[in-house]
Amino acid sequence: MADDCAPLIQKALDEVAAAGGGEVVLPPGDWPYRGALTVGGGTVLRGSAGTRLLALDPRRSAVCLRGRFPAVRDLLLDGRATRRSSAGDAAGFRLLRAEEAELDRVRVTRTAAAGIFVQETVGFRITHSTVHGCLADGFHVTAASRYGQILGCRSYDNGDDLFALVGYASNGAPVEHMVIADNIGRNGAARGITCLGARHVAITGNLIHGSAAAGIYLHQETSYDTFAPSWVVVSGNVLRDVARKASHAGLFIGGGRGAQPLKAGGTLSNAIEQVVLSGNLLDGSGHDGLYVSSRARRVTGSGNVVRNVRQGAIRIDSREASVEAVAE
Repeated sequence: MADDCAPLIQKALDEVAAAGGGEVVLPPGDWPYRGALTVGGGTVLRGSAGTRLLALDPRRSAVCLRGRFPAVRDLLLDGRATRRSSAGDAAGFRLLRAEEAELDRVRVTRTAAAGIFVQETVGFRITHSTVHGCLADGFHVTAASRYGQILGCRSYDNGDDLFALVGYASNGAPVEHMVIADNIGRNGAARGITCLGARHVAITGNLIHGSAAAGIYLHQETSYDTFAPSWVVVSGNVLRDVARKASHAGLFIGGGRGAQPLKAGGTLSNAIEQVVLSGNLLDGSGHDGLYVSSRARRVTGSGNVVRNVRQGAIRIDSREASVEAVAE
C-alpha cells in the first residue's frame, strides 16, 4: 500500500461526483492518508470489514461530507492524535454545509477534534456508528445545523462531552430540529448529552453510564455565548453513575438571563423554555439528582425516578415548573 493514499482516494471521489454520483469502495486493509478528504454530493464512500483509514497527519484527519446526499458507510477512521484541537480539519467525519448527509456504521477513534463534527448542515442522519477514544467531544453538532438525527450510536472514553448540540450566538441562529435517540454513552470526561442553544429537540431512550459532569445538561452558557435550548423533550433516558466530578446535578436544567440576537432579526430569550421531562431514571450521581433552575420556564413532566445520589435528590427552583419525580 502507498505511503499516502489521499491522492488516489480523492481522485476516485472527484470522478464519481463529476459523473453525477455513485460509490467509491475501499477494500479491506489500511489506507494511510495525509490531508483531509472530501466526499461530494451524490457520492458514497464505502468500506467493509477490515477497512481502516489511517491518518498520517492528525491535524488534517477529517473526511468531509459536502453538497447534497453525500454518505459514508462501513468505515473505520483512526486519527492517531495525541494532542487535542478544536479545528474542523482535525475531526473524524465532518459534515460541512451538506444537505441530507448520511453516516452509517462508521467508527472513529483517536481524533484530535470531535469524532463526528456537524456544521451548517441541513438534514443529516447518523446511525449505528461509534466514536471512542477521541480527545474532544464524541458527536458535536453546531453552526445552525438543523433537521438531524443521531440514532443507535455509541460514544465512549472521549475527552469531552459524549454527545453535544451547541448553538453559538455568533452563528446567528440556534441548532434546530434534532433527534438524539437510542444511543449509549460511557465514561465521558465531561457531560453525557449536552444541549446548549438547540430548539425543537427530542432526547429519548438513551443510556449514559459514567460521566464526569451531568448525564443530561440543558443550559445557556454565557461564557461560551450560546443560545438557550427550548422546546426540548427528555424522555425514557437512563443515567447511571453520572456527575462523578462536577458540582452540579446529574439531570441539569439551567438557563440564563437576557436574550441573544438572531441573524434573521429579533432576539431569542436566554431562559430555557418548554421542556418536558418524562420517564427518566437517574441511578447514581456524585452530586445532586434532578435540578431545575429558577431561570427555566414551563418545565413539565412525570414518571421520573431519582436514586443513589450523594446530595439532594430533587431540587426544583422554577416557579413555572410542574415536574413529577420520585426519590427512592
